[in-house]
Amino acid sequence: MAVIRGASLASHAAARDAGEDNPVRSAARAAGQAVAIAHVPTHGIGAVQYCLQAIHRAADPAQKGLAVAEEQDWQMRHLLDLLKNRGVLKS
Repeated sequence: MAVIRGASLASHAAARDAGEDNPVRSAARAAGQAVAIAHVPTHGIGAVQYCLQAIHRAADPAQKGLAVAEEQDWQMRHLLDLLKNRGVLKS
């Protein structure tokens, strides 16, 4: 857990160093939350939110909604596949 915590905290430190409201900051926060899932599973929600925020901030202004919707769709498909492969959901 010490390694996981260190990696998560390092990601959040990188986010602080990245500046305000930019895709790099959001991506670093997403990574920090994703690593922390091993310690607290509900950090997955933060990872998803920061990922979507990074995509929104990086997208062309005219394509922001579409870019976020495509990422949400990708995430949902992969989550459902994971749950099916683990036998949590039936095919």
